[in-house]
Amino acid sequence: MRRPILPTVAVALALVLAVPAGAAEKVTERDRFRLWNDCRPMELVVEDLSKDAAAIGLTTEAITVAVRSRLRAARLYLSNDGLPFFSVSVNVGRAAVSIQVGYLKLLLDSASGEVSGAVTWRSGVAGTHGRDASFIRSAVVGQVDKFIDEYLRVNADACGNSN
Repeated sequence: MRRPILPTVAVALALVLAVPAGAAEKVTERDRFRLWNDCRPMELVVEDLSKDAAAIGLTTEAITVAVRSRLRAARLYLSNDGLPFFSVSVNVGRAAVSIQVGYLKLLLDSASGEVSGAVTWRSGVAGTHGRDASFIRSAVVGQVDKFIDEYLRVNADACGNSN
């Protein structure tokens, strides 16, 4: 009885091309610049929403609760502390939505000696929303999860995580 060759070749290729555990997890200098903060928690800033958002039942409070819940679950939320902070901007138009999230922390400008806050990490998506507020909240949470995953990867030693 002949065995099909395709599955055997696929398994062999998967083994040869497999990335060793941890290889994809290397923290670069750029990663550290953008996200390292000794695993300190952060404040949350959610920008006000438009009338178009209100028209589909999306509220700033709903976005705030969803994001704050994710940050708290990761032990990264601290209220009223100033910098660093995580920002969320959701812009809803008639049919379109744009979601931007960012991490802002203190930076020192070596040329002037000035210290100020600056966005060092950001991510976003845009598309249509189909008048579905829960779809937009879910998309926001997806962006928050992306941030948390990256932040915890870069701050793993300080956060007490092995990954």
